[in-house]
Amino acid sequence: MVRKSLEIEQRYFVRASPAKVFRALTDPKWLTRWFLAEARIQPEAGTAYTFRWRGGHSHTEKVLEAVPGRRLTLSWSNRVGRVTRRTRVTFALSRKGNGTLLRLRHTGYPTTRGWLETYGATESGWAYFLMNLKSVLEHDYDLRSRHDA
Repeated sequence: MVRKSLEIEQRYFVRASPAKVFRALTDPKWLTRWFLAEARIQPEAGTAYTFRWRGGHSHTEKVLEAVPGRRLTLSWSNRVGRVTRRTRVTFALSRKGNGTLLRLRHTGYPTTRGWLETYGATESGWAYFLMNLKSVLEHDYDLRSRHDA
């Protein structure tokens, strides 16, 4: 069977409450501590959000679902050449022991060549940033460097 789309799935255990992890995913001040240069977001379904990364890349999309302490789903813009495609990223949170199991699922990547490269870059990007989220929440230490590409 040939897949028509690809998805990214990653899991992280974070020694912080689901409420604190959700806040780090939805509060602009927290988002700039581990992920972005600037963020505008209200965690309410149907609202627009804007993310801007170091280096100037940005996108504006929609919050699709927001359940405090449990789940956040966002539409997500990806561009290959002149084609922009919306994918979907979901962060699911559940209490586990003395922390939170954070499950990322990013879906909707076509299997064509340019999109495979974007898929791979996005998968490694999520690993980079979500490990940084873990570091910031557990140790109050931002692993990013201005020299990172």
